[in-house]
Amino acid sequence: MKTCEHPPEVGRSPVKAATGAFVITGTFFVIELFGGWWTGSLALIADATHVGVDLIALGMTMFAAVASRRPPDSKRTFGYKRLEVLAALGNGVALWVATGIILREAYGRLQFPLPVAAPQMLAVACAGLVCNGTSGAILYASSRKNINMRGAFLHVVSDTLGNVGSMAAAAVIIKTRWYQADAVASVAICVGIVLTSFWLLRDSIHILLEGAPSHLDLEEIRRALGELSGVKEVHDLHLWSLTQGSESMSGHLVVDAGRDTAAVLNEGTELLKEKFGLSHVTLQIEK
Repeated sequence: MKTCEHPPEVGRSPVKAATGAFVITGTFFVIELFGGWWTGSLALIADATHVGVDLIALGMTMFAAVASRRPPDSKRTFGYKRLEVLAALGNGVALWVATGIILREAYGRLQFPLPVAAPQMLAVACAGLVCNGTSGAILYASSRKNINMRGAFLHVVSDTLGNVGSMAAAAVIIKTRWYQADAVASVAICVGIVLTSFWLLRDSIHILLEGAPSHLDLEEIRRALGELSGVKEVHDLHLWSLTQGSESMSGHLVVDAGRDTAAVLNEGTELLKEKFGLSHVTLQIEK
């Protein structure tokens, strides 16, 4: 049996990215919450509520990004990488909770609209767009390969949608005095939040259920191993992820009695690494 471990990770860019986004988001949270109270805008208060949830989510992201780097120990033999997936799942659930709060308030505003200071609302929303655009740019690179950072990035994306919705509502109110536009914008913000968080929840749950990574085909791996010289059968094949970008595989190879098992193991692990990018592989030989 042979096991090939993951290479050590380098760099701390995800932690730095999350920290930068946290500082920017925290600053704007105070501005937008005050702006919503000042202007009487539900859309701004709703988005500020969402930003508050984002602050908690970014805090979870930073904690998970740091804690996941801890080495394996006798109780956590795979290490702490799954903390990233748990943080991503928590981020997705937090987004849906914030959506429920906003929708409830929007329903009341649709029935009983309140006056809104639209010019000030527009100014605050524009400032939010700049802040969230900056945070998104900071998080984007890390989010492409890390599900934990993707959760943080999706929070920022949904915040940006909220800013655009608030700007649109403010423009409508300035032009028509139709104050329900504020509540309509809040509902649109909620739709955007649900759409952006669905994929995060789906992927997080898939990883926690030990699902096979979507970019790898289990049957293709089985065929490739079966084509190795001396291999007669491939069974008990399992493919899963500790977190996004950290895939693992195990399997049994039945080989001819006279075949050099060490050579088969070496060929198998090299094949899986070169062709499928699998560096954490456990293969067991059966004769």
